[in-house]
Amino acid sequence: MKKLFLTMLVVLMSVSAIAQDKKYGVGINLLYGTKIKSLGFGVKGQYYATEAIRLEANADYFMKNNKFDDVEDYDMKMWDVNVVGHYLIPVAESMKVYPLAGVGITNWVHSAISTKTKFAVNLGGGFQFDVAEDFALSAEAKYQIIDKWGDVSLGQAVFAIGAVYKF
Repeated sequence: MKKLFLTMLVVLMSVSAIAQDKKYGVGINLLYGTKIKSLGFGVKGQYYATEAIRLEANADYFMKNNKFDDVEDYDMKMWDVNVVGHYLIPVAESMKVYPLAGVGITNWVHSAISTKTKFAVNLGGGFQFDVAEDFALSAEAKYQIIDKWGDVSLGQAVFAIGAVYKF
């Protein structure tokens, strides 16, 4: 009984110590997609699994572009939802670089008549600057590997600048 009590006490103290660190983050991104050729906006949630490993879920919306794949009056817009992992590598006290990898779902809408949902694989990297203990700015580049829609490849590079509040 004493061993069980002691084990539970150690577990509770460990959980309490973990809870005191900043383990979560919420933020926003300003995006540009090279295939959709449009600006986008995104929201993100982060979970710091360890000091070096961060998991992120994000949802992005790219605004309508009237010219898609060099065709006028195409009216293409797109959104995606992704889950990625970051491996944070400190390069200075308040700066980190990270490779990223993950998966996502993309949805492409053409003139509100035709819609395609496609699976994506995300590969890339980023840079984070910690402005304060609970606030960071970031820049990121990734490539979304996406299958074709007919004869048109949907794979694209996505560039993002963002901000996140950590708690």
